[in-house]
Amino acid sequence: MKKREIKNIIVKCGADFLLPICLIFGIYVILHGAFSPGGGFQGGVLVAAAVMLIYLGYGRKALSKVFPYEKMHVTESFSEIIYILLALVGIFIGLTLGTNIGVNLGAYGTEIANLMNDAVGLHVAMGISCLLLILLGVMNPDDEKDEQDIIEESEGK
Repeated sequence: MKKREIKNIIVKCGADFLLPICLIFGIYVILHGAFSPGGGFQGGVLVAAAVMLIYLGYGRKALSKVFPYEKMHVTESFSEIIYILLALVGIFIGLTLGTNIGVNLGAYGTEIANLMNDAVGLHVAMGISCLLLILLGVMNPDDEKDEQDIIEESEGK
């Protein structure tokens, strides 16, 4: 077994081990951010770290298959719209901008602050993931050769 193959196996196993931990902890921080330190931004960054883990473990081709840029960008825009609509709910019912209407609706009322925090988490996760995809050059994978292709060509010479 070549030295390069051993390194790839170790990195893939590490990425496979850390990926679910990173995603679960990021989602936990997003969902509980209104009740504890942390919140949408910190949890969104943790979820976006999954993009980097897949890139490190599997390369650019796998990353572009798992995380299509166009769908992530649409999801980011959708989360911005959700945030704005939730912020305007207070105005629509005659209160101030971003009012937490859960207090006014009783036990069945939803807390706008929690939902806005979730929208921020989704926006940050998708936004930073899109930035990482751009940074890693995944938008146009045909323009550049994959790292593994370059290694195979150099070994063949």
